[in-house]
Amino acid sequence: MNKVSIRLLVGDFPATLTFWRDRIHVALSYSDEAAGYAYGEVGGVGVEFFARDAFAAAIGQTTPAAAPVGQRVTIEVGVDDVDATYADAVAHGATSVATPLDRPEWGARTAHITDPDGNLIELYTKLPEESAPTA
Repeated sequence: MNKVSIRLLVGDFPATLTFWRDRIHVALSYSDEAAGYAYGEVGGVGVEFFARDAFAAAIGQTTPAAAPVGQRVTIEVGVDDVDATYADAVAHGATSVATPLDRPEWGARTAHITDPDGNLIELYTKLPEESAPTA
């Protein structure tokens, strides 16, 4: 099998797309708001955005599609500066889940936010090697 992309099925397509494009800096190569679909890449990984109802209709399911409940997936995004990216995202509509924190056991500094549709995003930057646990 080959990894192709991650597809997010979203309820508020315009708000979610704006967030990912402007705050997480997904480079969009295709976007059709009328169809509720867009495709881009972040860090070499394909990311698709598809309006939940449009996708349900496309595969023959009832619409409106039920919104998922709870956190079902975490999307990890490597950034140069967790603190600055976190502050910028929250200032522009992201919901804070966990503020920036060094996690030596993970070898990273992380913060957690959700996009306008509730998708959980982990922002991370690798910690210097000397911060990693040794035992």
